[in-house]
Amino acid sequence: MDITVELQEPFSYALWPIIVLALIIVGIIVALIVLKLNRRPKKVKQEPVKEESKVQKPVDGNHIKKKYLKQLYDVEQAFRTQKISVRKAYQSMSTIVRKFVQEMTGIKVHSFTLSDIRKLNMPELEALIAEFYAPEFSTKSEGDVINALAKTRRIIEGWN
Repeated sequence: MDITVELQEPFSYALWPIIVLALIIVGIIVALIVLKLNRRPKKVKQEPVKEESKVQKPVDGNHIKKKYLKQLYDVEQAFRTQKISVRKAYQSMSTIVRKFVQEMTGIKVHSFTLSDIRKLNMPELEALIAEFYAPEFSTKSEGDVINALAKTRRIIEGWN
């Protein structure tokens, strides 16, 4: 039997599409590596904490005391006229006493937790803030606002 069909040449691929595809893949890999390296958090140089100058300007304690006693009086009046709730009164007292201590000592206690305040070795402030915690943060605020105002007033008046 005689076969007249001749065999075809083997199928061949053009070389240039293979090279282009390889270059694209290499480009994508390089781009991903560069992006990955750039996303790493850069090490931030921590500047040494500057010590505040040892000599602080003199604090006019009486002026500061009057300022914060006036704020306490305003809170008391707002509470007595039922313009603010028990919770808001305790939150206001906490803010007032914290700002007072900050202005008198330079210690930024407004952002301190109760455990941070304990470390300051200021027992009166610690006791006062501890007393404020329950009415400030409980779901149902209950407390003797007038008594707490009196305690806060005594601490501010007796501050040295």
